[in-house]
Amino acid sequence: MPSILIITGTYPPSRLIGGRRPARMAAGLVARGWQVTVATLHPEYMKPLDPPGPDAPGVEVLRSHAVMPRVWLKRDQAPQTAQSAPAAPPTSRTKWRRKLGGLLQQVEFPDEYAGWLPLALAQLHGRRFDIVLATLPPPTDALIGALAAKLCGAKLVLDYRDPWTEVMTADASYGLARAYPRAEIALHRSLENRILRQAALVLAVTPTMTRWLAARTTGPVEFLPNGLDTPPPAAPQPRDHPLRLVYAGSLAYERSLDSVLAAIADLRDAYPPDKLQLTYAGPHSAELRQAAEQHGVTAWLDDRGQLPSRLAMDLYRGAAAGIVSVSARTDYSYPGKLFEILSAGCPILLCGPENCDAAQLVRDLGAGVVDDGADRARSAAILRTCLQAQPRALEGLASWLAPAQVDRLDVLLRDLLP
Repeated sequence: MPSILIITGTYPPSRLIGGRRPARMAAGLVARGWQVTVATLHPEYMKPLDPPGPDAPGVEVLRSHAVMPRVWLKRDQAPQTAQSAPAAPPTSRTKWRRKLGGLLQQVEFPDEYAGWLPLALAQLHGRRFDIVLATLPPPTDALIGALAAKLCGAKLVLDYRDPWTEVMTADASYGLARAYPRAEIALHRSLENRILRQAALVLAVTPTMTRWLAARTTGPVEFLPNGLDTPPPAAPQPRDHPLRLVYAGSLAYERSLDSVLAAIADLRDAYPPDKLQLTYAGPHSAELRQAAEQHGVTAWLDDRGQLPSRLAMDLYRGAAAGIVSVSARTDYSYPGKLFEILSAGCPILLCGPENCDAAQLVRDLGAGVVDDGADRARSAAILRTCLQAQPRALEGLASWLAPAQVDRLDVLLRDLLP
């Protein structure tokens, strides 16, 4: 039986979406005859958390601690709920924590998970595997994977859920939220190039990332997107009344619902609050409520606050559209929410650049509409079309189901075995 070690800094019961792909891989590979071990962190390092449950049958999960000061700094911050008050002015303690967090951000290399590396390797001491798969971000996962593969003589596979150095810029104009000094970018680039040279296989979840990585390595780079955990309903799903638009997730990295709020304001006469609601579930309730107030559509906002993943996904059932927001900073991505919405059989309203990878996928699948937000009247027209569309079943998604993606992963990994 071939063996594989999966390195991931995020794993269930974490609610962070980055943990779903390695969990899907682990369970799927066990079912296909692999001996699977997952090296990850204790849940306290991966908040917010879903209610704990058993690990997937047959998957050995090794959880270790880490020295992660920035996580400790955030531990006593209360999660936001639908009833959360607007943020109060920062206290001296909060200011001190921010300054210390900023300092740590500058010195921890390659990222805040660096303190996990020695404890992860210690836990793996003496273990042997045929393949080590590191899924990133964080980049520390790739570094742990590279070192572990060398120590046990395994083939290294890098699985890119998001880019590493392609999104590091000196002016914070793309990708990540902070600016990086050019010397720091060069240091990251050098480490990433060294790990890429070691990799026997590189996986990427979007076409843009696949092209980026293929230009940087002579080894194989394969497009292996995330997939739908469950197939969409075979029959069209009736819509709830009032009609609901649903956004479940973060508004970080300049994601925005402004074009949706403006369109609702322009259609308020045809779609008053008793006919249309914007349902939100996520950590940015205060910001969204403020934006809704500015557009004069507070009565249209149904704010659920943060919800467990299962309850958040249930919101898409019966919705007129599930909203996916892609900012110019993240135009290379397929947001995980996109696949959750497809699984629910819900049409997609994608707010983002017309030429981004996610927009092209929505068009290719005929799964919804795309609004770049550049023209307010056009946004209103797109929303009206979305609300007036008749429910229909989504078709042609067989190759996008998670089992099909794990089947392909199984083939790619077995090709690396002696």
